[in-house]
Amino acid sequence: MDYHVHNSLLYHLGKLCIPQGERNNIIREAHTSLIDGHFGVGKTIVNLQRYWYWPRMLDNVSRFIRGCFLCATSKPSNRKIGLHTPLLLPSRPWESISMDFVGGLPLSRKGHDYLYVVVDRVSKMCILTPCKKKITAKQRSHLFFQSIWVHFALPTSIVSDQDSRFVGNFWSNL
Repeated sequence: MDYHVHNSLLYHLGKLCIPQGERNNIIREAHTSLIDGHFGVGKTIVNLQRYWYWPRMLDNVSRFIRGCFLCATSKPSNRKIGLHTPLLLPSRPWESISMDFVGGLPLSRKGHDYLYVVVDRVSKMCILTPCKKKITAKQRSHLFFQSIWVHFALPTSIVSDQDSRFVGNFWSNL
């Protein structure tokens, strides 16, 4: 038999049966606990099914979580907003590059702790130039000139993360 009574409590397959009036309190406790946080339907169901049982548990939990104000206002939306514009494909190598700085590296013998990284978008060739974290716009322009311009000329497009190091005096110094 799937059901049995023990100490005046009804159990179904070893799990405590919860009366209808107490179900929302149990769901609230499982969903909004300080330990578990505000999990989604799947994790909340798994947590509840360890100890409790009632018919149509999935429907009750889904309805409760859809109505959770905190989840609705604080969790990020996975919907994409706006249109993404793909980058144009370059027709020849070094026509379009991407550049950035990579840091947090161990100090080299010459005192360098950063890398200036430039990648050709066609060939995926990468040029790594050691540098220091704190360099001036003039030094950054010199890095670009020595690493890229001298060998490949000025690219028609440069993709960067709009890092503050690429804005401002860099272009005027170059």
